Amino acid sequence: MNTAKTRNRWRGVAAAAALMSAAGGSALAQTAPTPAGLEALRQRPPQDEVIYFLLPDRFANGDPANDHGGYAPQRLVSGFDPTDTDFYHGGDLAGVIQRLDYIQGLGATAVWLAPIFKNKPVQTHGNYTGAAHHGYWISDFTTVDPHFGDEATMGALVDAAHARGMKVYLDIVANHTADVIRYRECPQNDCAYRSRADYPYTRQGGVNGAPINEGFDGRDFSRLTRPDHAYSPYVPAGEENAKVPAWAERSDPLS
Repeated sequence: MNTAKTRNRWRGVAAAAALMSAAGGSALAQTAPTPAGLEALRQRPPQDEVIYFLLPDRFANGDPANDHGGYAPQRLVSGFDPTDTDFYHGGDLAGVIQRLDYIQGLGATAVWLAPIFKNKPVQTHGNYTGAAHHGYWISDFTTVDPHFGDEATMGALVDAAHARGMKVYLDIVANHTADVIRYRECPQNDCAYRSRADYPYTRQGGVNGAPINEGFDGRDFSRLTRPDHAYSPYVPAGEENAKVPAWAERSDPLS
């Protein structure tokens, strides 16, 4: 057992309990789950669970100090604006801990959290600008988004749930991450969708059609000789290592 990590986790439990007390919430059980209790959780089949799914940002604001996630307190920087449905509203992991009594009282045996990993706070797509309150613009799959708390608070939530005999499920969306790749043909990030059927890379008119872009290997877009049949991707300066873990390992990076 990692003793230092365990100490940090239970410091998080104590901090969450203090937040609950300040907010007038019910007392948080601080008894560590027993080995037998944890084993019973592991052995309980998923089909026997009553799962309560929640979007942390829209559930309960247990710690207003993290509303801006440590970013500058401007809505287009931190993404926090409770008056706008497309921006953060302040819900967090501390709020989930505070409401475990409520969730369990409904009969739930497990909590399913919408993505809680670190996100790019604000993104713009053409005429749309919004924040990552939904958790689908992940930049770091190894870190808790600071709008929701930190690793100690996440550990405190897991331990508090386990102490009640409840499981915690994490939603991990590998196919929805922060925008990093841009396209040279649309600097405002407003490219219209182009299907490969209409704008093929290698054959025009289907798999039996005339070959185009000879030598294109699907990676090095500088080898395209017919750029009208594809957008030209690149990674903006400063975002080459934006994804954690690395979103691509390649010897011929987009440039």
